Amino acid sequence: LEIFVRENSNLAPRRSSKMLDGVYIFLQSGVVSYEKLLTPTLTPSKARNLVNELIGVHILESRGGDSTTVVIDNYAVEWRRDNSLGFVVVAIYGSVLRGKLTYLGGLLDKVVKKWRKFIEVGGEPEPEKVTTEWEPVLSRMLRDAEASSLKSKFEGGGDDRGRAGENPNSNSTNRASKESKGGKGKKAAASSNPNKKLSKNQAAALDFSGENLSEDQMLQDAKDTFMPDEGEVAGWDEEDEEYSDDEGEKEGGGGGWGLGLKNMLSQVTGNRVLTEADLGPVLTTLQQTLVSKNVASEIAADICTSVRSSLVGKKMSTFSTVKATVLPALELALERVMTPRQPIDILRDCVAKRETRSNSPYTIVFVGINGVGKSTSLAKTAYYLKQNGCKPLIAACDTFRSGAVEQLNVHAKCLDVPLFQKGYSKDPSSVAKAAISKAKEDGNDVVLVDTAGRMQNNVPLMTALNKLIVQNKPDAVIFVCEALVGNDGVSQLQMFSQALSSSSSKTGVDGVILTKFDTVSDKVGSAVTLSHVTGVPVIFVGVGQKYNHLKRLSTRAVVKSLFKD
Repeated sequence: LEIFVRENSNLAPRRSSKMLDGVYIFLQSGVVSYEKLLTPTLTPSKARNLVNELIGVHILESRGGDSTTVVIDNYAVEWRRDNSLGFVVVAIYGSVLRGKLTYLGGLLDKVVKKWRKFIEVGGEPEPEKVTTEWEPVLSRMLRDAEASSLKSKFEGGGDDRGRAGENPNSNSTNRASKESKGGKGKKAAASSNPNKKLSKNQAAALDFSGENLSEDQMLQDAKDTFMPDEGEVAGWDEEDEEYSDDEGEKEGGGGGWGLGLKNMLSQVTGNRVLTEADLGPVLTTLQQTLVSKNVASEIAADICTSVRSSLVGKKMSTFSTVKATVLPALELALERVMTPRQPIDILRDCVAKRETRSNSPYTIVFVGINGVGKSTSLAKTAYYLKQNGCKPLIAACDTFRSGAVEQLNVHAKCLDVPLFQKGYSKDPSSVAKAAISKAKEDGNDVVLVDTAGRMQNNVPLMTALNKLIVQNKPDAVIFVCEALVGNDGVSQLQMFSQALSSSSSKTGVDGVILTKFDTVSDKVGSAVTLSHVTGVPVIFVGVGQKYNHLKRLSTRAVVKSLFKD
């Protein structure tokens, strides 16, 4: 089964759980609603293989009932199924721990109840709601379960398989007391010693069961979710990997074209030069491969024409490889079709405006349809700019969607940047104008404006957005779009750009951030199509949940993604 992963995927290693490797929630059809990887040992591809096998072999064939555990490739996979709403909750952990995580059954039951309540209110939630509302709840439940298990062991003296941890809802104190009265072993007797009781401070430190968390606790949960790990390299600072010696030459997957080219080159021996007849069959396969990876057919043909021009007449030696021969030509072709009409560098432009001493902040407006991750992308951009010496201010101009201001407030506190907001039912244009004035007063050199999501064909809402652009004259308008949307993103971007340029001096949209880029596997061709057709540059791609999970889109990264197995 194909698993479709959403932006709320947390693919970065996490440390909130010491024993579990991953948690999944998916519909019985196989569509993933939520996934969270907790350790670096469980890779995204491995986790998806485990879940695919669970669905195909155990869920669809109904082996083992509604509540069971199976071992797959040295991992224990334990699940609970809710038949009323048709979803499954899965926990993945090392098979050596099978039977030892005695709190897990109760934890999974609790997660099922919480998720059922979460989706009963508004149906399948938007990614941002999952991130801001569900993510802290799950983190808290994981922490509570392990703390409760630790507390039970401390009070009852049990080992890793002690009965005190079997049921998080059981009265472990009473059980320990009864065992001590019966004289069952030194551990039970020792636990009844008053000197071994938890102090109030110790108990408070271990008790996370309260439903109403303090603001500090909620903020800490959010920081655990979004803030980078210590020493983690930011996505924008990562260097592209070099091509491997056998890049594009493996059997199967998208590498078939490379293998065919390698075989063809092996027949062109000596000092012969490549001709169009030599390249024709292989470039036909290459074009088909590009189209299968969501590159528009006319653009795929254009790329192949460019590659043909680069290679025809090229002298080959016996030891020529695909890496040395074709990949550089393919990179050049992609670079040509992806070169924007007007490049943009928001950091450079922000610094340049600050150095003019105009006392006017560099203003960026984030636009897009509903649920694509605008607020999270805005927060990531704020983190990027702050890490590079800027002083951002966030303007909450989504005055329609319930919870939008509160969501931005969480990000602002995590980032330690100011948030300007006027609540709801206000004119977004006026809020943006006031935010820019506030930034001038306080010395903030960049203003990041969040806007309400809207469909590109909603004329009244697009008119209101145009009003915000015209009245505030931002330095940049960034369109946030899902990489998963495929070539429909081209239509969305074109209509947004047309609406925003119809009555202003701006050209519309200045740049694009593609979210969920880490979940599209090799289907990255839509990014190539979007860049070429619209001429708007892809500034960043989102590759994870944390603030530093933003990467620049390089042609080498695109080539590697297009033709990986």
